[in-house]
Amino acid sequence: MKKRYLIHGLLFSYLVLGWVRPLWASNSEWKTFTFPEVVGWRQSGEIQTFSPETLFEYINGGADLYLTYDFQELKVAEYLNEKKASVTLEVYRHKTPTLAFGIYSQERLPDANFLEIGCQGYIETNVLNFLAGPYYVKISSFKTGPEDREILMTFAKRISEALGPGGALPSILSSFPEEGKKKNSEKFIAVKFLGYAFLHSAFIADYEVSGTKFKLFVIEGVERNDCREMMQKYLQQTGNPAKDVVEGHYTLSDPYHGEMGLYWKGRNIWGILNVNDASLRSKYLKFVEEGLKKKVSSD
Repeated sequence: MKKRYLIHGLLFSYLVLGWVRPLWASNSEWKTFTFPEVVGWRQSGEIQTFSPETLFEYINGGADLYLTYDFQELKVAEYLNEKKASVTLEVYRHKTPTLAFGIYSQERLPDANFLEIGCQGYIETNVLNFLAGPYYVKISSFKTGPEDREILMTFAKRISEALGPGGALPSILSSFPEEGKKKNSEKFIAVKFLGYAFLHSAFIADYEVSGTKFKLFVIEGVERNDCREMMQKYLQQTGNPAKDVVEGHYTLSDPYHGEMGLYWKGRNIWGILNVNDASLRSKYLKFVEEGLKKKVSSD
């Protein structure tokens, strides 16, 4: 079976990811499953299984990124029909649904044709990918002709049924304001956010308001003191050491990311990148604060 190579999202990922294990990672419930039977198709060869130690044999050049998102196991099955068309199912299992979302978010295309399958999915010619709990499913087809979409959808529905309920996107995403947000631009960075090992993970999304492009991010700390330590180290890193780091608003200049608005409260740190307009920074930091309050009240 041919190896699959990653083609989307790797450049950005390697700029901001590293090898510090995320402190928040925890075990996630998962289930064994059976690859489905599909009328008119038969499985070709044996099901392949890959572990963290052998993943590079299947996605040479891309395994490191998957391991960063605490990849646990990959199972691969190939199907053929009488017309010599083929469909390959790849089911990646990660340690938690958030980590599965992270790798999925690195590869999805914001302007893709999205589907309501599993937690979220999208379809393009010869490709259908979707997220379901801790599973990231990738379906690819070959020589399926004009029936390609129908065939991909059939396989997606069958594997989705085998995996069970798809769950939901991470609830923290609800704290990002809708105004100006580029749809489906949200990503989860598992480790070394902004290139700093002490910023262990973050959710980030792209925005554009009146021609100004910027990014918002939210860091979830393990608890309040975890956020305090991150703030202390970040202030030191950017030449703004403080004897007493307190909750509240900060404006600082990052040598690699420019001027930044930052806010710390409780177990959350959030910020805005690439905005020189102080009023716009303040407005969107407030939006995120309000979103986090709503999230807490609804949890």
